[in-house]
Amino acid sequence: MNVLTTNGITKRYASVTALKGVSIAVPAGSVYGILGPNGSGKTTLLGIVTDALKATTGSYRLFDETRKPHEVRRKMGVLLETPNFYPYLSARHNLEIVARVKRVSTKSVREALEQVGLSDRQHDKFKTFSLGMKQRLAIAAALLNDPRVVILDEPTNGLDPEGISEIRQIIKQIAARGCTVILASHLLDEVEKVCTHVAILRKGVLLAEGEMKEVLARHDEATTMEVAGDDAEKLARVLGEMEGVAVIEVTAEGVAIIACRPGEVTAKEVNRYCFGRGIVLERLVTKGHNLESTFLELTK
Repeated sequence: MNVLTTNGITKRYASVTALKGVSIAVPAGSVYGILGPNGSGKTTLLGIVTDALKATTGSYRLFDETRKPHEVRRKMGVLLETPNFYPYLSARHNLEIVARVKRVSTKSVREALEQVGLSDRQHDKFKTFSLGMKQRLAIAAALLNDPRVVILDEPTNGLDPEGISEIRQIIKQIAARGCTVILASHLLDEVEKVCTHVAILRKGVLLAEGEMKEVLARHDEATTMEVAGDDAEKLARVLGEMEGVAVIEVTAEGVAIIACRPGEVTAKEVNRYCFGRGIVLERLVTKGHNLESTFLELTK
C-alpha cells in the first residue's frame, strides 16, 4: 500500500513552472527522501500534498482512501515551516496549545516530548532553546496526533553537525514505530543515511524515483574521485576541460572533487590526461558509487 501517490502534478506561478508533471509513489513504512537543490520544487510538492497549495494540473491520493480530506489529514503530522511557538511559554505549554488546536488529548504531550528527547527541558521557555531544540519541539508538535505519516521539509536546515545527528536519530525512531516519513532535503548525506526511498528533483522535473538501492543500481558506474597535485588551481582548470568530467569543488586543502560520467572515465585515464598536461598527481582516489555521484550525474 502507498500512503501517497501523485499523478502528473504541475504547478505554475505566472511565467515560472515550479513542478512539471511529477508522479511519485510513497510506500507505507518507508522513509522517503525528496532530494534536490534549492528551487527544485521540493517545498512546492509538499505544499500541494498538504493542501497548503493547489496544483495547476495533476492529482494526488493519500492512503489510497476515499474518505473526506479533513478526515484523512488527521493521520498526518506536518512540519513545513520554521518552528513558530510562543517564546515566553514553556515547551510543554506550547505543545498543549497545539494539542488543543489539533483537537487531540493533551496527554499526548508527554509522549511527544519523550520521542524528541525534550522531557528534561519541558518546563523551560521556548526562547531559551537552541535552534536544534526548537526544531525537535516542532517535530514533537507534528507527532501529537499519533500520525501514520510525518512530512518534514528541510528539518536539519541551519543546524550544526550535532543537531543534524539528533534529528536523524529522531527520524529513525519515528520510522521504527511503523510511521511513514516523507523528508525533503538538499543534503545528500542526510537523505542517504536515513531514507529507504528517494525522488530526485531538479528545476521541477523528476529525474529519478524509487527504492534507494534501485536508484543507485541504475547508475552503478557513476563515480566521484578525489584528485590532488602541486597546483590546485591549474589542476581544477585542466580537469574541467576533460571530456566526461565535472569539477564539483576544490577543498581548502587543494583536493579537487570530480564527478565522472558512467562508463566514460577511469582513474587511469584521469592520471594520463593530467600527466599529458604537465601535472603529476599526488593523490587519486576513486570513491565508491553513492547517492552523491548519482545526484551529480542526474542534475548536471
